[in-house]
Amino acid sequence: MVLKIPPGIRKINHDLGLMRQMLRPVQDHLIPFQDEKEIELMSLKHEIKSMKQGLDKVLIGNIFSIYYEPMVAFTYKDYIKGVRDALLCCRTRNSEYVFRIKKKDVDVYYNGNQVALIDHHNVMHGLRSRNILGRTRPHSNDLLGIVIKDREVGQLFNPHRPHSPQQRAFTLIANLNEEEEVIFLAITLYELLTRMVANKKG
Repeated sequence: MVLKIPPGIRKINHDLGLMRQMLRPVQDHLIPFQDEKEIELMSLKHEIKSMKQGLDKVLIGNIFSIYYEPMVAFTYKDYIKGVRDALLCCRTRNSEYVFRIKKKDVDVYYNGNQVALIDHHNVMHGLRSRNILGRTRPHSNDLLGIVIKDREVGQLFNPHRPHSPQQRAFTLIANLNEEEEVIFLAITLYELLTRMVANKKG
């Protein structure tokens, strides 16, 4: 009988180190994106494959631009079958986002530092301030509004819905400062990748 015991910190850090190694070969091939116009080039086109990591299975993949250039590389690992307990590591050319997905919430790390929590309503809170940083707001079956602090800044296309291969992942309707870009990408990458991985697992 397999005991459904959540992994400890040592196990998580060990696995994260291995996942970072898996992403390292592709990191330099990711195209950089600095401003809103470049961020909007991200599409729903992606690829995911399964790889063995010892006795465990890890998913590794990329999200591409509308021109089929790799923009994001990621790895994902489930810990307990049928239980919300996972680790997601994402790389852009210049940044790393790590999501430690737990039963009730998600720890969000940016470039190695924990900066936020995502609660069970998918609302992101600042780690120290506990202020609401961002959240999603359903518009339709196809679109999710992305709200940062108190304003809607863009919409995310639901990857579960029918779409063309060149469908943009999101559109921005407001200018973002540097902090808002980090929050925007944290929310959208988490939403996109957990939905894409769910499709792969399903």
